[in-house]
Amino acid sequence: MSAWDVIVIGSGAAGLAAAYHAQTQGASVLVLNKSLVGRSGATITSGGGVSLAGASARALGLDGDPADTEDVFLRDTLRAGGFLGRQDLVAAMVHGIGPEIGRLMAAGTKVSVTPRAPGHSSGRGVRIPGPTMQSAMTAAALRAGVRFREDFQSAAPLLRDGAVVGVAGLDRRSGALDAVYDRSVVLASGGCTSNWGLRTAPEELSGDGHLIALEAGAELIDMEMLQFLPCCLVGPDIWRGLQLPWILGPQSGIRAWLLNRYGERFMARWDPLNMELATRDVVAAASASEVLEGRGSPNGGVYLSWAHLPRDIVDHFPSWSKSVDADWRWEGFDMRALVERIRAGHAIEVAPAAHFSLGGVRIDVHGATGVPGLYACGEVSGGLHGANRLSGNAGAQVLVQGKAAGLAAARAAAADGRAAPDRADGLDALFARLRAPLLHQGADGIASAEVKRRLTTLAGNALGPVRNGAALAAAQDELRGIVADALPRLACRQRDPAWNRDWSVALECHAGAAVLEAALLGAQARTQSLGAHRRHDAPSAGQATLQVNAPAVPLQHGLVAGTPGALRLRTRAVEFTLLAPA
Repeated sequence: MSAWDVIVIGSGAAGLAAAYHAQTQGASVLVLNKSLVGRSGATITSGGGVSLAGASARALGLDGDPADTEDVFLRDTLRAGGFLGRQDLVAAMVHGIGPEIGRLMAAGTKVSVTPRAPGHSSGRGVRIPGPTMQSAMTAAALRAGVRFREDFQSAAPLLRDGAVVGVAGLDRRSGALDAVYDRSVVLASGGCTSNWGLRTAPEELSGDGHLIALEAGAELIDMEMLQFLPCCLVGPDIWRGLQLPWILGPQSGIRAWLLNRYGERFMARWDPLNMELATRDVVAAASASEVLEGRGSPNGGVYLSWAHLPRDIVDHFPSWSKSVDADWRWEGFDMRALVERIRAGHAIEVAPAAHFSLGGVRIDVHGATGVPGLYACGEVSGGLHGANRLSGNAGAQVLVQGKAAGLAAARAAAADGRAAPDRADGLDALFARLRAPLLHQGADGIASAEVKRRLTTLAGNALGPVRNGAALAAAQDELRGIVADALPRLACRQRDPAWNRDWSVALECHAGAAVLEAALLGAQARTQSLGAHRRHDAPSAGQATLQVNAPAVPLQHGLVAGTPGALRLRTRAVEFTLLAPA
């Protein structure tokens, strides 16, 4: 069996950047993607903002604030993340994004300058719509010679003598388990937000890469940190999780009002200066607290209202918006019915939705995980954003980290003098474990969709925008029961292995259980509120009085490793190598 130099798991922007740069170094590169390339993952759903210092933008011939330097960009990012962000990773992003934007522009990709978003001190960044970025980067990878394998669900690392030598997974088309060998693996599988019921991201983001990293012996960092996007629709079900109200309101700077069931603008108690234009973590925590304390709307959200504004403000929005068409189509959705309710003066029920994984696989600036042969980049990795992510910083992260991981993986593959691997340690046992749900014949079997529902309900109850110790402890007990009793009884309702949705979801349940176990460990240990992690049982630190620039307790990273079902957490002090809290 032939082996590849580099396997990249995931075909979003991070994976495509890694694949392209590895291929340009002479490596043979295969991208494994869970679904269809260009029709899955988070990149195509992105609004396309990419943070870029104004001075760096001017160097590319774009309009930018010359006073907005890379140092200012770094400071804004660290402050917004509560100084929990890894400063070496932040520095690599702010200094490395300019050349990557320049590469896309040189290839003919159209970009436009974006206005100032909350948390940024300047109108920083460019906009490349998600589908445009996906198309441009896929084309570049194909021209470079990268090969792709679609509908392959990567499920476990192949190990030999402690090093990663490939990936095992399910070919969803044929229903066959396969082992794909290489010299370096790059995880670019995205975040883990599909383990929350109300979410903005696609269903593919189930945490497969996180589980692969754990089973390989890598660590996860700050897994309790998950960004929730405020003002997402809670109903009807067909629109659940859509973020158009956020786009039509605070994200675009329009002064829509957030109201509780009594009509109170509750943001005045959280950020009286910025109100609804506060950073995402503050708006999400405020909205969730209203619901938790009994002041929410009937469907578990709060209200967003434009009724105080002249109707022209809403009517003219498509004429200057870069994301909404004149007929109120947004990202393929026809939103005219919603807009008519807004124009008629109705408030819209909204809630924070799981949006972006801030925690993830622990890496260095080259994407190395500490496990030989294993690299990671993009949203599957953690540590860069700290406790909150600024708008546009995800776009910068995936491009810079993808390049770094691809180059490092290619260099490692070229330096590997060992014979190409053709079999991993314990392969038969690994295949038996992955095949178990398909072969389960007992009457005690549990449908994977039911276990998935239990996991997402658990995540929503305990790991939402606002948390408390009692709920976290109860969720840990419940998860232990799921791992011990439900996961071993996962069963497929049909026996045909090809295109077997039950089997695919069963594998996702194992990943989801590991992700939630790590997040619960981190959330229980972090007893103070910080950024996206808000402890309702620590009220003095839970609102705008939170000392973001001067933490009340020494900041620690939570690092998780071990065997899923028996993970362990250790802490490590945050290093202020470039900028210390004031």
